[in-house]
Amino acid sequence: MVDVYSYGVVLLEIVKGTRLSNWVVVDGEEEAKIIRFLKMVKKKIENTEDAWVEDIVNLRLQGQFNRNQAVMTINIGISCVEEDRSKRPTMDMVVQALLECENDEPEIFTARNSIL
Repeated sequence: MVDVYSYGVVLLEIVKGTRLSNWVVVDGEEEAKIIRFLKMVKKKIENTEDAWVEDIVNLRLQGQFNRNQAVMTINIGISCVEEDRSKRPTMDMVVQALLECENDEPEIFTARNSIL
């Protein structure tokens, strides 16, 4: 079975430009760091603030990125690290969503519900 959780962490690391995987659950404090990051991202998505993507994407890109692809990648990453395993997408769903992202389709990815 493919570890979709780890793949989601890697996607978020790429977007953020920060190693989240260093936050391996050694103790409660390290686990809390990744949980805080995920909650912050989810809150920004839910608030539908226009600048939320720019707050998350690697600052070294200086705004030079495809916003739709960044949104899609963040949504995919977040769904892959969903706490409830049954709500996580399959790797087939992730691949399909990434292919659509490559085509710059501004659709919303939801875990087990496919693409809306």
